[in-house]
Amino acid sequence: MIRFAVVGTNWITRQFVDAAHETGKYKLTAIYSRSLEQAQAFANDYPVEHLFTSLDDLAQSDAVDAVYIASPNSLHFPQTHLFLTHKKHVICEKPLASNIREAEAAIAAAKENQVVLFEAFKTASLPNFQLLQQSLSKNWPPA
Repeated sequence: MIRFAVVGTNWITRQFVDAAHETGKYKLTAIYSRSLEQAQAFANDYPVEHLFTSLDDLAQSDAVDAVYIASPNSLHFPQTHLFLTHKKHVICEKPLASNIREAEAAIAAAKENQVVLFEAFKTASLPNFQLLQQSLSKNWPPA
C-alpha cells in the first residue's frame, strides 16, 4: 500500500484521490493546505491521520511515501523539488516546471534520490492526440 499526501485541496485533487482509492493500492495519509481549516474541510470527506500547514514538516514526515501536487502552477517546481530531495515520490499536475532548467533539475533530483517523478499530463494518452502523432510522423517533414 502506497501512503500518499496531497498538496492542494481542489476539485482535481478530489478526482485524483477518488481514482487512487479505487485501485486499492493507495492510502491517503496526509493533507497539506496553507489553511488548517481548508485541510480539515477536505479531511471531512477523506479522513486522514495527518494534517499539515508546513510543507517542510510534510516533506520530513515518515507517514508518506508519495505526494500528489495540485497547487498553483507557479508552486509546482519548488514543491516538487522539496519532496524529491526528501526522497518522496511525486505526481505533479501539469506543468511540472516553468522552464527547461527547472524540469531538468526536477529530473536530476528524482534520479539522485531514486524516487519516481510523474507529471500528470494526460494529453499524450488521448486517442485524438495519438492519431495526430501518427499522422505527423507519416507526413513530416512535408515534401
